[in-house]
Amino acid sequence: MQSVDFKGIHPLFFSPLSFFRLTSHDAIKDQLLHEIDLLRANDPGIVRSNWNGWHSRSDLFDLTSPAIRKLQLAILEAVRCVTTQLSPTFDWAEHEVQAEGWVNVLGTSGLNTPHDHPGWVWSGCYYLKVPDHENELSGNIEFMDVRTGIRTLTLDGASCFEGKFRVRPEEGMLLLFPSYLRHWVYPNDADSERITLAFNIRYLSK
Repeated sequence: MQSVDFKGIHPLFFSPLSFFRLTSHDAIKDQLLHEIDLLRANDPGIVRSNWNGWHSRSDLFDLTSPAIRKLQLAILEAVRCVTTQLSPTFDWAEHEVQAEGWVNVLGTSGLNTPHDHPGWVWSGCYYLKVPDHENELSGNIEFMDVRTGIRTLTLDGASCFEGKFRVRPEEGMLLLFPSYLRHWVYPNDADSERITLAFNIRYLSK
């Protein structure tokens, strides 16, 4: 005899991590690498969360080179997709999308220290070049629970009860997540560079 009538689960304090595959990855990879080489030749880079690597200026969405322009459009498409899934009534006509982006190049032992992206709605990362490595944690991105004062046990098999979540990147993968979600990148133990393009997105009322 059934004693309860299940009415559903509400995703309280939900942190959506969305996965995409860039369908044009194979077609634009070499051109993107070339365009990034040109950027590096003219930009000494800045230091944010990166260690032992190169971080470009945050003007990725101001650039007009062909492959970067295709990536810009793909990122904006992914953002629109997830925003509409989470907020079907979001009024695009009343909002302007503002974006910034940059290139991250991590050499051997390079990493990104724990950080978040205050002042934005969405953050994300596109994996352009992921080197082969023996260490299964090398270059992984790890997200940490932003809730404080948690005093519960975990529930095996339910990621919402865990304090951290790791993603093993693949070339062509695009991740999108809320900007408040704290994260970091494990050291790259490969002999070759790991190259990603990261971004932030927010909406401004017109």
